This record gives sequence, structure tokens and C-alpha cells, in this order.
Amino acid sequence: MKKILSFIKHHYLFLIFYALILFSAFYKFPYYIDAPGGLIDVTNRIQIKGGYESKGSFNLAYVSEYEATLPMILLSYLLPSWDLYPKNTETTSVATYDDTLIRDRLWLQQAYADAVILAYQKAGKEVTITKSSVFVLYVAEGSKTDLKMGDQILSVDGTSISSIEELTSYVRTKEVGDIVTMEVLREGKAITRQAEVLEIEGTKLIGIVPSLLREYQTDPEIQLYYEDSESGPSGGLMMALAIYNALVEEDITHGLTIVGTGTIDAEGKVGEIGGVDYKLKGASKKADIFFVPAGENYEEAMALKKEKGYDIEIVPVSTFEEALTYLEKRGK
Repeated sequence: MKKILSFIKHHYLFLIFYALILFSAFYKFPYYIDAPGGLIDVTNRIQIKGGYESKGSFNLAYVSEYEATLPMILLSYLLPSWDLYPKNTETTSVATYDDTLIRDRLWLQQAYADAVILAYQKAGKEVTITKSSVFVLYVAEGSKTDLKMGDQILSVDGTSISSIEELTSYVRTKEVGDIVTMEVLREGKAITRQAEVLEIEGTKLIGIVPSLLREYQTDPEIQLYYEDSESGPSGGLMMALAIYNALVEEDITHGLTIVGTGTIDAEGKVGEIGGVDYKLKGASKKADIFFVPAGENYEEAMALKKEKGYDIEIVPVSTFEEALTYLEKRGK
């Protein structure tokens, strides 16, 4: 004990300095940092029995997000492409960090399922929807419910639910202030939950945003692979293009590195996403073509291209069909 006290007495300045270094390196401040990410070749995330190979590649661009330690905060001031944000800027729903992970993984599963079904249909291949399930994607502030993100809604007041339309139609038959009782599946257990019917802008709601997750069987068979850390719906468009390309004989990549971002829905509509500037920065030196949702995302990307002088072709699309037509014409 005396040796320890003696060591501390003679080296206390060093110990204080060392403690400060550890604190600055590991203490997480209530901020996060967004920065340009890299590319993920989704061509390698697809395995289709008897599928066609491609000379080029389809890639999705992503945003890198870091938790703000002191060194990372200092770097954000030195690197112009890194941006620092307070963590409390996103308060659109009642959500914990774990809830957000559940939501983003649901988004990814929905986007990839829609991409598979859409690509098979467009390629004229066999795809059968075997099951449709309704999940809670958001719980809005002000809602009066004990539902949680990730709950699978099995029934409402004893009526089975297998589509968003069935849920919303039933809620609209109720009166404002009524309580609906739902059987939901949470962590593998069936439990009972309730929600009060509210009226927002003339529409009867129960304070949630539902999501439809479809299961399917395909011929030829397909396997999708993604990392546990991956989440969110913004890879839907590129996944649909990559799957389609593996199903048809013509290689629509034409040997190019094709990068893009954008959600995809069951009808093939491309939806806007966040972080397009970071994604373009990450793709600018590697991509031949950058697909981006038409509208504000495209305008933002074009403004950044002009500002930075990027040598990359930016293509706005509103539907899967538009992206497909562009690539087919590119090869003629």
C-alpha cells in the first residue's frame, strides 16, 4: 500500500494527464458527427441461382456517423466535410436509441423485400408473396398508446390485420376518443396493447406510422446478405437494379461503376433520402454514374457538383423504370 501511495505522490501529474487523455478519448458528448462514407457493392450482396454476372457494379453510398468524443469534435472543425450536430435535433417521435435501431432495421428489410419483388416482376420472373405483416415503424409524440416501435400488429378488436389499408380503414370507422385493443407480437410473445383514436387534420389516426413487410418465394431462388450494422431504406433503388441485372441476360451496367441512393416502394417509386451531399462526396472519385431521387435531392447534388467541380454524371430518377430505361439506352 505504501508503495502505491508513494508512486501516486511522485507521479500524480502524469496520472492526471493520463486520466485527461482517457477522458477525452472515450467520453461521449451529446453530439454526433456526419461525414462522407464509402461505397457498398450490392452486386456482391446478392446470390441468385443461375443468375447472370455483370462487368460493372451497382453500389449504394452511405453516410458515416460518429459519436462525438473530444478528438472527433476537434477533427470536425479541421475537416470541412465533417459536420457536428447536437443529438437532440431529431425529436419527431417518441424513441429510444434501441427503438431507432429497430425502426431502421425494419426499414431495410421492407426496402429489400420490395426491391426483390419489384425486380422479379420487371424481369418477368416468378415471385409469390407468401405473407404480409404490419409493423409499428413510428410512435408519434402526443399519441395515446402503449405500442412500441417494432411491434407486429396481429389484430385490432379481434379483426386480423395483414395490410396497412385494413388497419387505417378500421380506425376510420371508430369515433375520436374510442380505444382500440390490439394483439401484437413483441419479442416473440403475443401481448395486448391499446391506442386511443385521435383526429389530426381531419383524419382519424392512432398515433403510429405502420410499415408493411412482405415475405416471398422466388424462382430462381435468391439470397440477400447484409451486415448487422446496416440499416435504413436508402439502398432500395440500387438493390432493385442489381437484382434485375442478375435476372436478365443483358448487362445494363455496361462495365460502369454505378452508384446511387433512394428508397423504393412496391410500385417502383423512388423516394428522397437524407445525407445526399455526404453520399455524393463519398462517390465522386469512384463512380461513373450517380442516381439520385428527382427533386430536392437532385438539386442539392447538382449544386455540390458545381461547387466542387466533380466529374460525375448525376441522373435524377422518380421511378425504377426511369433508372432502368436510362441504363438500357446508355448501352445503345
